[in-house]
Amino acid sequence: MPLALFQMNYQKSIGSRILELCIAGVIFTALVFMGLHAFNFKIVPQDKDDAKGIKRDGSKKPSESVSRSGEPIITTPLPSQDELIRQLISANRKPQKNQPPRPLAPWEKQMRDIDKQSSSAEDKTRRLLLLANGLTGDDQVRVYSFASSSAPPVVFQKQLYPMIWNPNTPSPVARVLAAGIVTQPDSFKFPALLSLLKHSDEDTRAMAESVLWAYFPDEPPNNYPQAVQRFLSGNY
Repeated sequence: MPLALFQMNYQKSIGSRILELCIAGVIFTALVFMGLHAFNFKIVPQDKDDAKGIKRDGSKKPSESVSRSGEPIITTPLPSQDELIRQLISANRKPQKNQPPRPLAPWEKQMRDIDKQSSSAEDKTRRLLLLANGLTGDDQVRVYSFASSSAPPVVFQKQLYPMIWNPNTPSPVARVLAAGIVTQPDSFKFPALLSLLKHSDEDTRAMAESVLWAYFPDEPPNNYPQAVQRFLSGNY
C-alpha cells in the first residue's frame, strides 16, 4: 500500500500518545535490559468476562466500578507522558541501593562519546552503526537499540528501517530495529507495521501484530489495513 495514502495531517489524541509510549517502553525495556532470549511481544486479549469486571463465579470484582453497559469504569488517573518517561528511566538506570555504579565497557564509553561529540543526527547514527558492526551478541544489539531510539524519524527511516528487511542483518538486530517503529510518526509507523506482518521472522511478525492489536482490538487481523486508513484519516 503506497505510503502517500497515509500521509495526512491530524493531531494525535493524548490517549494515543500514552498508549504509544507504554508500548514502546515495554518493548525497549524487554530488549535492552532483559536480553533477546525470549523475544515475544504477543499481547493476549483479556477474557471477555474479565474485561467486563466479572469473576468466573459470576460476581463482580470489588476493585472496579461497572457502567450500565457492563464496561469497567477506570477511575485511576493516567500518568502524564513526562511521568511515564521519568519512571521508565528511573527503573532502568538507577543503580541498586548501596552498590557502586557498574564500570562502563569500552564500547559503552565509545557510544557515550559518539552521543556527545557528533555534529549531527546523521553523523551520530553513522558512527554508531560503525561501532555496532565491530561488536557481537548483546553488545551489538544494545548499540543498535540506542541508535534506533536516538535517531530522528528521517534518519531512522532512511538508514535503519531498510536494515530490518536486509537478509544479512542478524535476527536480534532486525527485531530491535523493528521495535523502534513504534515511536515513529503515525504516517510511517502504521504502514510499516502492516508491512512487517509479512516479514520472514516470526517474532517480528508477532510484534507488529501485537502493536496493531493494541490499537485496533475490535478488528480482525484481515481488517487492519482498512482500520489504519480510517485511523489516519481521523475517522476511526
